[in-house]
Amino acid sequence: MKNLNENAIREAAYYIWKNAGCPSNTSLQDWNAAIQQLSSCSCNNTNKNSSKNTSSVKTSALKSASLKKSASASKKANKTTSKKSK
Repeated sequence: MKNLNENAIREAAYYIWKNAGCPSNTSLQDWNAAIQQLSSCSCNNTNKNSSKNTSSVKTSALKSASLKKSASASKKANKTTSKKSK
């Protein structure tokens, strides 16, 4: 595994948690997800690039949260439509 900057992991974990809706008791999962995302980032060779890494993780987390919200909204819309048609 690459040498990761703890501050970058902390910030990435925060954005993962924040974009998931601030659920309780997910700090370990958020931390591990941040490590996984930062490890897969190609720009994570030096601590100089930590802001780029975090930015990449923020973007990834935002996309993930957006997809989850879209899926949730679609499910709610389908439930509402099916209730109205009954």
